[in-house]
Amino acid sequence: MVITIGNQKGGVGKTTIATNLACLFARDRHVLLIDADTQQSSADFHATRLENESLPQFTCVAITKQTIHKDIKNFSNFDIVIIDVGGRDNAVFRSAILASDYLIVPITPSQYDIWATEDTFQIIDEAKTIKDMKVYIVLNQVIPNTKIVREVHEALMEKAEQYDLNIFKSILSSRVAFKEAISFGVSVAEKDEKSKASAELLNLYNDIKQLLYLQTNHREMQI
Repeated sequence: MVITIGNQKGGVGKTTIATNLACLFARDRHVLLIDADTQQSSADFHATRLENESLPQFTCVAITKQTIHKDIKNFSNFDIVIIDVGGRDNAVFRSAILASDYLIVPITPSQYDIWATEDTFQIIDEAKTIKDMKVYIVLNQVIPNTKIVREVHEALMEKAEQYDLNIFKSILSSRVAFKEAISFGVSVAEKDEKSKASAELLNLYNDIKQLLYLQTNHREMQI
């Protein structure tokens, strides 16, 4: 199963989500994290994590060429492949989308981000004519109980209907814990399993696991 974390808008937390999910899936799955961003932040996180042998590990490779959707077939021995793709519209970004079974689009709660993500939605719409994929929006870096969050969610509901997208009920708030965990090469759930950041991450993780479970059962029924 291939999950791409992508949005051509930068600064929405793609790498943070990708690395945290890789850590959680690695507890009981064979996981590959593809770093498709030239900044190689996911690869740096992975290198830090490797220093702690007590942690469940995953494999990380860098692919920054426009061949991800073709190369993906070479990684069939992994249960979960997570692609962290850079925030720009280029051939690598489009290739990562085409490689996806699931595409998760992080958006921060501001009208500017919705405007900036419109191009991403249009690219996804084009890609869905070529590849069958499920697309989910996740609100990230949220400041809870603010008017702007409610307004952005309403605007996203309109976009979801326009482009046939889904919106996760789970959200990730703006919390220092995410930044602190990075320096240790761990997820926020591993750093402090009782924290609010951990609870939010685990909610998103469980939502994604449920999607994968339903998809696997659907495929088995078809066979």
